[in-house]
Amino acid sequence: MKKIENLKKVRILWKPETGAENVAPTPKYPEFEFIFGLAPEGMTPFEYELLDKTEGESVQLHLKKGTFEQFFEHVNPPIMDLFEGGDEVHIRAEIVSIADAGSSEVIKAMAQMASYREGDCGCGCGCSN
Repeated sequence: MKKIENLKKVRILWKPETGAENVAPTPKYPEFEFIFGLAPEGMTPFEYELLDKTEGESVQLHLKKGTFEQFFEHVNPPIMDLFEGGDEVHIRAEIVSIADAGSSEVIKAMAQMASYREGDCGCGCGCSN
């Protein structure tokens, strides 16, 4: 079975944790894909949660609006609008697939990471990060 490791292309499906008291109905998000372990300064806290997991496994996340950017950093999934109803969300990140990333995909991801660091995070939150 494939496991998550550096430079693997990881596809995530976001699912609400309905057992938590303060979870609002979560919109359906498309699957989110990123290249794992790409940043030269090391893994993000989110990537540490996923390390060595395999396809079909999931991690439960309790996210706070104030630490969202530090938790995901350049990975930056487009789920910031979950916080419209409050400052915390409970969500499960399910690993849909793990694949080798092609060199063109790695280059594209590196360009997106550079763009994020230059202030164009693309999350729509106006964070100017």
